[in-house]
Amino acid sequence: MEVLESVERDRIASLRERDEFFWLDLCDAAPEDLEALGEVLGIHPVALEDTREFGQRPKLDAYGDHVLLVYYTVRFAESPERLFEPVEIHIYISGGFVITVHRDACRELADLHHGLVPEDTQAEDYLVYRLLDALTDAYYPALETIEGRVDALEGEVLARPGQEQLGQIYRLKQEVHELTRRIAPQRDRFQTGSEIILGLPGLSRGSREYFRDIGDHLAQISGELARQEDDLNALTSTYFNANANRLNGMATRLTVVATLFFVWTLVTSFFGQNFGWLVDNLDTRADFLLYGLGGLAVPTLLLGVLFYVKREDWF
Repeated sequence: MEVLESVERDRIASLRERDEFFWLDLCDAAPEDLEALGEVLGIHPVALEDTREFGQRPKLDAYGDHVLLVYYTVRFAESPERLFEPVEIHIYISGGFVITVHRDACRELADLHHGLVPEDTQAEDYLVYRLLDALTDAYYPALETIEGRVDALEGEVLARPGQEQLGQIYRLKQEVHELTRRIAPQRDRFQTGSEIILGLPGLSRGSREYFRDIGDHLAQISGELARQEDDLNALTSTYFNANANRLNGMATRLTVVATLFFVWTLVTSFFGQNFGWLVDNLDTRADFLLYGLGGLAVPTLLLGVLFYVKREDWF
């Protein structure tokens, strides 16, 4: 199978004459390239209009002898503010060719340029499967990264919750939601879409298990994203609970200090009164040590013992 990276009219015409299946991969295609696709390969104008605009929802539209599959994969983001970026791929499939059009670089497709050439198979749908399988499997590193980030955030929250961690949790929830919003319709439409692809005229077919494997992967990825979204919701609750526990612990410690100061204030205020008997009779060092310091030490000791005994219930 030949892999093309530009619209070469003569080469495409030669491949069509020999009825040889080929793959044309276009990155950031110019408008004239899309016009050439319509002229050389007979791509439907409505399908080309979708590819000119991009920003489409995941879908599969049939146009007689070819289909347009809008498929999303994912890549690690270059911006430090995000972990991932969705990559929109427009895939045209027919009995004689497969065309991929994307505006952003896609490492999975680039790796397949040479990987598909030596494939020892005459089943053209298997080559389509390899392409879709590579785009789908790109989600698994993203899932592992999310899982590791959730575990790390959980440890940080349990150790010491902070406002920065709450912001990271919400940003991660947004990214998971964005991935779910794209993978869910792909999962729902793929079973019907695979039957449409396998029914294209002129497309040699191998085994349906290949396309069923992609459907299984989409269902697994969708389930993992739903689970991670639940984990992030639970982590949000854990953050608020841990923060509340930290504030309760701080309030408890302040209460202990306030209780001690209350007792000390009561004792000193009593002996600080200018009653005649107190002024006339408590005037020696022994009186100061016994009534003054002793009056402070005894209730402090009693309160300390009480707090120690009740520490598991109160703290």
